[in-house]
Amino acid sequence: MRLTAILLMLFLPLAAAAQDRVAMVIGISAYEDAAPLDGPRADAALLTQTLEGQGFDVTTLIDTDSATFKRELSDFAFQAETADIALIYYAGRRVASGGQSYLIPVDAPLAPASALRQQGVALPALLRAAGKARQIRLVLLDNCHAAPRQSTAPLPPPEPRLGTLVVTSGEVGACDMGGENAGLFAATLAEVLTEPDVEVGAMLDGFRATLRSRSGGSLSARRFGRLTPTPAFIAETDSADATPQTWGDLDPVQSQRLAELARQGDTRSQLGLAALQSDPDDPRYDPQTAAAQLMRAVETGSAEARYQLAQLYEEGRGVGQDEARAMALYRDAAERGHAGALNDLGFIHLQGELGQETDPDLALDYFRRAADRRHPAAMFNFAAMIDDGKVPGRGAADAALYLYRALRAGDGTLLGLMQDEPKLFDSETRKALQRKLSDFGFYDGAIDGLYGEGTQAAIRAGFGMEAAEGQGEAPDTVEETQGADTSEAPPSTPATPEAAPAQTPAAPAAPAEETPKVDTEPEPGADQNVTPVLRPKQAARG
Repeated sequence: MRLTAILLMLFLPLAAAAQDRVAMVIGISAYEDAAPLDGPRADAALLTQTLEGQGFDVTTLIDTDSATFKRELSDFAFQAETADIALIYYAGRRVASGGQSYLIPVDAPLAPASALRQQGVALPALLRAAGKARQIRLVLLDNCHAAPRQSTAPLPPPEPRLGTLVVTSGEVGACDMGGENAGLFAATLAEVLTEPDVEVGAMLDGFRATLRSRSGGSLSARRFGRLTPTPAFIAETDSADATPQTWGDLDPVQSQRLAELARQGDTRSQLGLAALQSDPDDPRYDPQTAAAQLMRAVETGSAEARYQLAQLYEEGRGVGQDEARAMALYRDAAERGHAGALNDLGFIHLQGELGQETDPDLALDYFRRAADRRHPAAMFNFAAMIDDGKVPGRGAADAALYLYRALRAGDGTLLGLMQDEPKLFDSETRKALQRKLSDFGFYDGAIDGLYGEGTQAAIRAGFGMEAAEGQGEAPDTVEETQGADTSEAPPSTPATPEAAPAQTPAAPAAPAEETPKVDTEPEPGADQNVTPVLRPKQAARG
């Protein structure tokens, strides 16, 4: 394999993205096959007003039918791809059938099971839609309005993928009597969403405590899944300078709370505390204590903690340098589905680092597994290896699909390369990417493989830097909609979220940092054979 460019680049800042926070608010009241509910309309109206006040682009569905619900959810998933935060709130009936949890549109029956599967909206569809976001993914289910028939099976617990958090209002049927006014769950949620500069993890902890207190314990919100370790803030102050951006920017009260939660064993707080203690620019810089925090988080089963601790052992920062220990932790994190660890292992085996023999086939498998989890750099890597002819049975259309997804997931390195060094990829791959951008409404020019002004504008729009009309999601495989010209189905006929196979959300893009200067000049003939490889965060290493 001829490597003409080994690129150790960090992600570019994502601040230029047009949509940094999106929300879908759903309230279903006037059921055709069940008793109507009083509260969901008022709940949805309150949450819509609250989220719009916090800068969210909100899609609101009131008493929507099944076809509209599924179509709007598919469109929302497309929106979420270029958002930093995606939030879905649902108030309405939710029932179980065949071990699956279904949201019930206004025209969907509660039985039989066959009709429910066809007309209901499976909960995993919501999780996949929110899971497209780059950083924070929240699904809030107001079960107060979800009391099923006595014959209906108990609701199974949600099973969100890594990086998505689901919050429910507690036991089915434990409802406050809000009538036509917003219920207690929605009213309390709206209140905490407007508290300025409270980190989202602390915000949700406060929400759960307040809800339990106000309901006398009858509404005890339950959490499923984990947020990504990236700090985020829903309500912000008017002054941009005062808005926290990192764990180190928390005010003293929240910093103290973070430390308390870390001592109590909260994994995300341990990761946050380790992050600020690993920052050389923070006065609390203490890499030894950061390593100890990560070791405690490892004991909770955290794949992220294993990944970050592996980096410290690889670098010898806060701990003695130990390549064998680093490899063991990378592998352990990868076994737990950590996309960043999978991508790093691909790079390590491709280059023969950390005492490993060069193994391109094993590297390819790691890149593929990370790419299928929508890790931005891994999608770029896998596309590059397809382009280089190293992936049997895959061609230009497949490479373009992964490049398109990498753009949508916020791969700023790819954005830069497509603008500055487009000939790193074969001309057929470039044409296929133009088709992909055209399929989703970003490009209407010639399919010629020449990345002129129109193609560059389409690439920026696909990344999310400029407003553009586009609909529908990219299916998971080219074969799903591949035609004679290897292009996907047009955006006017997107597959419903239920039809798509389960996906693992993309790992969040790395925090914006200064991009290191690297030589990306391709060798002569690179247009025919080039494999650029990205390993985020490594450029900062000596």
